[in-house]
Amino acid sequence: MSRFFISLILCFIAFIGHCETYVVCVGIGNYASPKVRNLTKTESDAKAVAEFYKKGTKNVITITGKYATKSQVLKSLRDQFSRAKENDKIIFFFSGHGYPGGFCPYDMTNINGGIKYSEIINIMQQSQAKNKLIFADACHSGAIRQKQNVNNTPIKSGNVLFFLSSRGNEYSAENAFLANGYFTKNLLRGLSGGADFNRDKLITAKELFKFVSEGVKSQTNGKQHPVMWGKFDDNLTIVEYQK
Repeated sequence: MSRFFISLILCFIAFIGHCETYVVCVGIGNYASPKVRNLTKTESDAKAVAEFYKKGTKNVITITGKYATKSQVLKSLRDQFSRAKENDKIIFFFSGHGYPGGFCPYDMTNINGGIKYSEIINIMQQSQAKNKLIFADACHSGAIRQKQNVNNTPIKSGNVLFFLSSRGNEYSAENAFLANGYFTKNLLRGLSGGADFNRDKLITAKELFKFVSEGVKSQTNGKQHPVMWGKFDDNLTIVEYQK
């Protein structure tokens, strides 16, 4: 590893304009319903992303396993993101099962018990923060681009940037020999400096997507393709570093 990237990893993470960052990380490996296949890396994914953001902010909530019920996740999102001011940043990270309409909480027993994309977007839209991001390591997560709501109209992302692990018809892969899922592994490497292609100590949305997308596609032999969706500037800064 180059001296440059070592210094980036060890440096303090500073968020744009010295604003505050509010984070909620959710990971679910074992589900309440015996019909739902258990996962092995998801809770480690949430904890690893939480530890990354704790380097730059104290405003991090981590929810894993049986505590990640639908009601608890939505309550945590409301409580955490309602604290943000206009220049702040809010981030939701989810690792677990997904379905074409949303994410699967621990207590999900049928499709009506899922955490719908529209519910998450609504909560995030109510926050005063200008920068809103969702990172999701979940199967079928990219389907949000085509998913429609109950009124048969397309779901609108508003000013929320979605960075999703797979296309709508794809699964998000895990490897028994890795600490995290392929998407989370590359996401953390990218955020930690790997995606700073021009070495300006800024990780932009375009840089992060390029780094993560190429890594995931290569490591899964083209079976998994990350998706970035929403209304945003390619040069939106995701992370800024300073020594």
